[in-house]
Amino acid sequence: MTTRLLLALSLMACRPQEVGQDAPVAAVAGEGKRLFHPAAPSSFVDLVESARHGVVAIRAQTPIKSGPAAMFPGAPESTADVGLGTGFLIEAGGVFVLTNDHITAAAQGTPLEIALTDGSTYPAQVIGRDLRLDLALLKVDAARLHALPMGDSDEIVVGEWVVVLGNAFGDEVSASAGILSATGRDAAGSLVPGKAMGFRTFLQTDARIHRGNSGGPMLDTAGQVIGVAVANGDRPSELSFAIPINRVKEIVTSLRDFGQVARGWLGVYVKPVSAELAASIGLTVTKGALVTGVQAGSPAARSSLRSGDVLLKWGDRAVDSRTLPYVVAQTPVGQPVTVTIWRNNAEQQLPVITEKMPE
Repeated sequence: MTTRLLLALSLMACRPQEVGQDAPVAAVAGEGKRLFHPAAPSSFVDLVESARHGVVAIRAQTPIKSGPAAMFPGAPESTADVGLGTGFLIEAGGVFVLTNDHITAAAQGTPLEIALTDGSTYPAQVIGRDLRLDLALLKVDAARLHALPMGDSDEIVVGEWVVVLGNAFGDEVSASAGILSATGRDAAGSLVPGKAMGFRTFLQTDARIHRGNSGGPMLDTAGQVIGVAVANGDRPSELSFAIPINRVKEIVTSLRDFGQVARGWLGVYVKPVSAELAASIGLTVTKGALVTGVQAGSPAARSSLRSGDVLLKWGDRAVDSRTLPYVVAQTPVGQPVTVTIWRNNAEQQLPVITEKMPE
């Protein structure tokens, strides 16, 4: 059999089905995860076409230096343009624009506008900012705008195809595709006090993300938003990251109603409970978050939590080392919570009062 024939047969065997056909599926193991996810389509044309109406360009009224225009080959870093980056329309009790905070901050107080794919433009007002997640929420007074559907970033798995859309200048929607390289779910413990959320907790992909599509949506093959693209540079060798959309869902109401986010803080260091540890302390199942340290002056220190405790529940919600940081962060500051722990071979309940996470 000739080399050419072998190559042709290989391509036929590997060719994915068209978008809209019944695509093959692959089983996904693991409790709490979806059993199937779609295979890669052979063309992303339909996917991009269905979502492009919700992708907007964010502009300043005066040219800004070091924006997306400066990323083109040969352009000096001081190149100025009104284009700041990308955003997309979301439904949050009304249609708003979500984007990166660093994009709106680059305007330096200059009034903003958004440009849609049909060429229309509208004034935009920043009504909420979260420096920690690098998110900004913009209000747009316009009728009949179509928001993009939000997916579930806790259900996606490594190896799934993703598409990142951008519209830095309002001229044309750009697209890049790749696979999901890491979910960041197992690194949730890096949600610690500080100005920025650790990139280990972000989605990671080999799809190209740069200043032009930063702030744009990352879509799964169903066309749902699973992340917000974040550019940390323009060199092709750098990793690409996106903020998981479930983290956005947790704070978007606060951004809309209060303009900022006040996260709860406990002040403990935790790690997963292994089967060996569970057996050694009398736990019949492997669950919970093992407390390995308590920060001085923290709410945990003011309660009776101590190293060696296993946190089983936060209120009525079961927690582990991955979910605990986010559950605590969503708790209203100053609200008393009854936590269930495992100590001395028995369950105990302790009162805890969260405080605002230090900046």
